[in-house]
Amino acid sequence: MAQKKYPAHRFLTVLFLLAAGCILLPGAAAADNDELTESCQVCHGPDGISRWPDIPNISGLPEIVVANALYDFRGRARPCRKAACGPAGTCPDVDMCELATAFSDEEIDLYARHYASQAFSPSVAEVDPALASAGQALHEQYCEICHTAGGSDPLDEASILRGQNREYLRHAMDDFRARRRVDEAPMTRAFEKIDDAGVEALLHFYATPTH
Repeated sequence: MAQKKYPAHRFLTVLFLLAAGCILLPGAAAADNDELTESCQVCHGPDGISRWPDIPNISGLPEIVVANALYDFRGRARPCRKAACGPAGTCPDVDMCELATAFSDEEIDLYARHYASQAFSPSVAEVDPALASAGQALHEQYCEICHTAGGSDPLDEASILRGQNREYLRHAMDDFRARRRVDEAPMTRAFEKIDDAGVEALLHFYATPTH
């Protein structure tokens, strides 16, 4: 995945490498962090681990991934989809572009740094072994060059795919196939070669445990 919006000088400070408005103040206590991230918790949970299949887990994602997502939402370079949160969900009636519009660069950096400092916790889903095997072959052919270690390396600037929520990944893949994401040429080219069955296979592969 091409990296484009994160200012170059900040790469020197990245330790690791989208959601509601949260600002983390340096040195804030854990209790303060809970208050600051309260609006995020409605969709992403108190620990950044989503309770809903169409919302990504954001704890442990690389800082640059979280920051670039917010820059993209702020600039409307990504689809401004409202999360469903399941049939009885409580997600607010607002989309990510609306939320990110108010963020300054500094706030985006603080928000991204907060979630990058936490551990990634993979979601668990049912897996069809045959589909997962086919998905692994597709991943190795088209995706491994950027999403290394089978899409599980937390230091990849292209983000973590293994253990991410299935419906969120499905939406993301559909967006790439429909060219709804701006400036993502490598992903768009890859998905020109992957059909509906391939998407399903990839989703089952990314749901397989890493150990």
